[in-house]
Amino acid sequence: MLYFISDGELAGGYDARIELDGADVLLYSRGGATGGRPPRNTDYEKALLTIVRRLRASESSVQPAIARVLLDSQPARKMPLEKRLLVEASELSGLSDDQAVTLIRSRAKNWGQAAGVLGGNSTKALRIETQGHSYTSIQSTLKLLDWENKLSVNTLSAEEQGKVTSLHIDRAVERLRSNEDAPNFSESRDYDVLLDDGVRLAPKKVFGLALEEALGIKALPEHFNAGWGQPSFRIIETAGYLIVPKNEPLPTPAEVAEAQSVLPPMGGDSGMREGMLKLVIHMRRERDPRLSDEKKATFIAEHGFLYCERCNMKPAEHYESDVAAACIEVHHAKVQVKDMQEDHVTMLEDLQCLCANCHRVTHRELAVAARGLRKSNSR
Repeated sequence: MLYFISDGELAGGYDARIELDGADVLLYSRGGATGGRPPRNTDYEKALLTIVRRLRASESSVQPAIARVLLDSQPARKMPLEKRLLVEASELSGLSDDQAVTLIRSRAKNWGQAAGVLGGNSTKALRIETQGHSYTSIQSTLKLLDWENKLSVNTLSAEEQGKVTSLHIDRAVERLRSNEDAPNFSESRDYDVLLDDGVRLAPKKVFGLALEEALGIKALPEHFNAGWGQPSFRIIETAGYLIVPKNEPLPTPAEVAEAQSVLPPMGGDSGMREGMLKLVIHMRRERDPRLSDEKKATFIAEHGFLYCERCNMKPAEHYESDVAAACIEVHHAKVQVKDMQEDHVTMLEDLQCLCANCHRVTHRELAVAARGLRKSNSR
């Protein structure tokens, strides 16, 4: 039976055919386009690294999960096992996953090559012999899915994904918090759902479980995409949860206090979730001193002095010139920081000079508007 390996983030999973022979993993070779046929198994390298990572993550402290790796091409199968051997468990000990894959591919490339001959193919068919696993546990550990499903599963429409409600998201979060897993989905690479107590969950796991309950299906990575602007992220945020980059630090007490002074009173813990933490991160990211300084300098060059573009307050009329500029802050008026996509470029015309009071009021208005939208969406 043919399988493909679920990436957990990539719609469609990896283009790499896999078979199981008992608890041995057979990875098909990669091939280029020939005779009018398209290339095959183009994600060979990614699939191999994922296999190695997941197997090694499952191993115990006393027994490596990978016993050895053998070449499994048709010419190699005619040879004794010792001639097909690429690496043994002892050689992988102490290597990182990337280093282990590099060693396997290097040995595969050099297999059968005459001394001094350059070239070679590092994406040959492999047999990865495992230990401590059964056929079914390998399926689960590697998150293998039927290849026929790969050919037939399509991304669900935004309308279908929109059937996931805040209640479905809440229940999915609680299931994951109680140590239930979403085995068809991998751990997140770039973003986390950040809960109030600092617990981080993979967004795809959250939405996958919620989708299963909402539609009564077995959710697969191919059913939806993750990322800013995608329905899955928007629905999770509408439910009141914060999605942050994996390296986003938790707010400091000072940032929490500042954000709470900006937000209007809100009942329940959803105010903490959707309001305070999101606004903290919004303000933290917004403070790029280089961009702020450049905006102020350009504004002065154009108008001759700084003033608030909302209330027209002129700091120089009230304060000494050497401190007056501190009254003016730079606000992202065109695209809010929390809504920016990866690698977003902010132009100076996207920014606005506001006095501290107007800047705080503007943030408060944004928070109130977001709360009203969330309530209307839940009706």
